[in-house]
Amino acid sequence: MSVLGDVLSSLRTMSQWQLLLAFLACMGYAFGQGSLLLPKGRRIAWIVALVATLGFGVESTEWMNAAMLVAFAIAGLGLFVASAWLISRAIGFGTTRPAIEIEGVDTAGAPLSAATPARARPHRSDPAHSV
Repeated sequence: MSVLGDVLSSLRTMSQWQLLLAFLACMGYAFGQGSLLLPKGRRIAWIVALVATLGFGVESTEWMNAAMLVAFAIAGLGLFVASAWLISRAIGFGTTRPAIEIEGVDTAGAPLSAATPARARPHRSDPAHSV
């Protein structure tokens, strides 16, 4: 049997515990990579992913098959993220658009005086003037 056949046969014999560890590893990796969580939450997600991955490798019958499954999962998540990014760029999402500036009104809606120069006016990207 080929190496890929061995990996696929190990998928059929996985227990519920191994499936849970694989799920935690994938979710921990996804949350650790993404920006959904704060930095402390990302570190915790990375730790969960690492522990779950090591546990998955220990619980499997063949550690080499487990390592290949982990590599395939990481590559699969990377391909998914890359394809989602390419599709969003092709559709037009993700491109930065300039903020709409209304003459005489700052981003909070308060009127500006006529003496305020345009370069001194706050922009939407200025964190000091965010709502």
